[in-house]
Amino acid sequence: MMTCKICNIEFKNIHTLSIHLNFKHSITSKEYYDSYLLKENEGKCEVCNKDTTFRGLGVGYLKNCSMKCSSLNENIKRGHSKGKKQSNETIQKRINNTNQKLKESKRKNTMLKTYGVDNPMKLDDVKSKVSSKLKGVKLERTSEWQENIIKSKRENGTLKHTDEAKQKIKDSLNKHYENNLDRVKYLSKSNNHFCGWYNNLYFRSSLELSFLIFNQEKNFISCENNQYKVIYEKNGKHKSYYPDFTDGEFIYEIKPSTLLTYNDNDLKIKRAIEIFGENFKIITENEVSYLEKTKILELIDNGIIKVNEKSLKALKKYKF
Repeated sequence: MMTCKICNIEFKNIHTLSIHLNFKHSITSKEYYDSYLLKENEGKCEVCNKDTTFRGLGVGYLKNCSMKCSSLNENIKRGHSKGKKQSNETIQKRINNTNQKLKESKRKNTMLKTYGVDNPMKLDDVKSKVSSKLKGVKLERTSEWQENIIKSKRENGTLKHTDEAKQKIKDSLNKHYENNLDRVKYLSKSNNHFCGWYNNLYFRSSLELSFLIFNQEKNFISCENNQYKVIYEKNGKHKSYYPDFTDGEFIYEIKPSTLLTYNDNDLKIKRAIEIFGENFKIITENEVSYLEKTKILELIDNGIIKVNEKSLKALKKYKF
């Protein structure tokens, strides 16, 4: 029983006494404790004599102001709460007798009955909270961290994606390709062959550069945006393709004749013709001549064409 030292009313526990002090006498538990229960030297750190924290009517004040002082306090008994260490044999028995698959199955069934999903991350409010908490947080994944993840996945059999996860990834990628933002924001820059910038336009081959220079009187813009995006299908998958340049009237795809059927190029071109019709023009070395290498090097020296070191090395190896 707890007795209020102000009005002598008895209470069953500290909680009800605290409520009584607040509503009946309009004082906090700390104010009451300081007035009627405070012991000599209580509230001061036993190591550095700084003020300590009040923890409630049942506890009073902490003996130390910080963990550092607590570790230096010789009056505190240590190790009395530690249990006896289990033997390796006992630990191994517990591991062997733990059916992880059964535990996981029970967990999923409980989640399904209670919330209608087998994983809390499938709940919209949980996903929203986690997303909000992690927004802007980026941790560096060290090699040791990555090795531990792989090791753990191997041990619990989750290193490979499930069929359900694979389907989700596939659907997500298809949706991304269908609703992709303007490609110009993610312009890919190759370092394996001759490429660079001319007149604020990015070119990926010497043929593209030759076309731009021989037609410099025209006002070309890049087709790397949604207005000119071409969606084509291959093996049941949706893919995105962007032509090279447009002058506002015609859309140009510039490619050597030997590459017109390479990889997916025939599918891309066929689909582009279906969409743009006669406005879609294919430019090969038959329609535009290659600019001489000496002329290109001269334009690079004068700063008219901008390339990096790898691209310059690739150019010097070219024979055209």
